[in-house]
Amino acid sequence: MKRGLVWFTEDLRLDDNETLLKAIEENEEVLPVYFWAEHETKSQFGILRIGDTRKEFIQESLANLQQQLHAIGGSLLVLSGSPEDLMTDLCKQFGIRKVYAKKQVGSEEKSTQLLVKQRLLEISVDFETYSTSTLFHPDDLPFSVRDIPLLFTKFRKLAEKESIVRSPFNPPERIAVPPFEQFPIERTSSSKPAWLQGGEGHALQRLHYFIWESQAVKTYKETRDQLAGLDFSTKFSAWLSQGCISPRRIYSEIKRFEQQVLANDSTYWVIFELLWRDFFRFSFKKYPKAYFQLHGLDQHARYTHFDERKFEAWTQGRTSEALINAGMNELRETGFVSNRMRQILASYWVFGMQQDWRYGAAWFEYCLVDYDVASNWGNWAYIAGVGNDNRGGREFNVEKQALLYDKDGSYLALWGTNGNFNV
Repeated sequence: MKRGLVWFTEDLRLDDNETLLKAIEENEEVLPVYFWAEHETKSQFGILRIGDTRKEFIQESLANLQQQLHAIGGSLLVLSGSPEDLMTDLCKQFGIRKVYAKKQVGSEEKSTQLLVKQRLLEISVDFETYSTSTLFHPDDLPFSVRDIPLLFTKFRKLAEKESIVRSPFNPPERIAVPPFEQFPIERTSSSKPAWLQGGEGHALQRLHYFIWESQAVKTYKETRDQLAGLDFSTKFSAWLSQGCISPRRIYSEIKRFEQQVLANDSTYWVIFELLWRDFFRFSFKKYPKAYFQLHGLDQHARYTHFDERKFEAWTQGRTSEALINAGMNELRETGFVSNRMRQILASYWVFGMQQDWRYGAAWFEYCLVDYDVASNWGNWAYIAGVGNDNRGGREFNVEKQALLYDKDGSYLALWGTNGNFNV
């Protein structure tokens, strides 16, 4: 009997999942597996890699994936441990002939995949990966990954002019799995917002609501920089980060809305943001390690120091800037802040407090429920002036930002505290 193994990572969905479809197509039985690595034991710069909000979101997403698989005759095996330690024995136990996985972006994740592939080759098990996390398939770009432009505008214009977005795959109708003991998924409790529930089901509900029910997509460009509120932005990021929804599905729904209802700058601007996401993911393929280095893409970091006292004040919302304190309080307590607030917080850490930008990026990695390796580290390098930019970074005037985006003080009233730290 032909058996394949689908290694789920950040592709926790059935819809538009080429990896899963290929495995079902080529095998009589498929073993869906997720490895819950011990993230919490890892740290960088003395900062843990994952907080409770993201843990809970991933656990919810796994539970939903398990339900989705049950509905078509399958199930999900969730194992605690690293894939490099468990994969070989798992393949021997179930007689697996081929392992299917999503192509990874981050350098650590790619190294893990390479190690797994090498160990599988030793026992004559094939290993194949698929690009399932970007709007544009890499094979359809008008340039190779090695030749990706440094600046986003050039990337966007070339991609939009010469590339197409492939149609998303429909979800499988049936799956046959070998018998195995199913273990309960551990559940973590956190203070993330009630609307931010993990899983493909919630992702598709949010997509339908934002585009068709509320039609908030029609005003997205005008409202996207607001600091608080459920419908001022898409809120797709957490589901995208764990692959609970694909960018191609979002794109196809926007295009359908444009054909049936309205096409304007706002509907395009959601696609524009998906292009930014693609840009960072493809850039990470070209520079797999540079985005984690102090000087980034061979540029000069303006500040190289780390002051633990300043870091404590910034992370705990005790700086001399009320808007910064409010943003850091929301981030710390909920695992989420708006894109505009992320830029303000990052700029203040780098230029206001004059600190090594990587500590800020690492703190965001720990806090964010929607953490995405390429978007997080790519954006932080961009703000710090060591990434995909030639203008030396982004230094925001905090007072001006408060006047622009919290004129009535409602955000401060919601999240603010009085700081007691002087930079």
